[in-house]
Amino acid sequence: MADIKLHRCSYTFLHTDLDACWKVQRALDEQGIAYDVVKHGYLKGKRPEIVALSGQKLLPVIELPDGTAYREESSAMAARVRSGEPLGPAA
Repeated sequence: MADIKLHRCSYTFLHTDLDACWKVQRALDEQGIAYDVVKHGYLKGKRPEIVALSGQKLLPVIELPDGTAYREESSAMAARVRSGEPLGPAA
């Protein structure tokens, strides 16, 4: 079991940069960061776990080992993963 969880949409299958969840997942894969995928439904209204975790409904969200959440726009999240900076609340 991985230390972090990637909360993403359940329909990530296109594998293009148009898919925000895939963008972040690919960056994690490229950096060799182990993670568990937690899939969530398509409709934002059906994401009470994400709201409880991060205070908002958008995906992707990275859940850290201490239970905190990291969320930014997907391009910023992917860039931060690739930079090697610690993940956590945006500075």
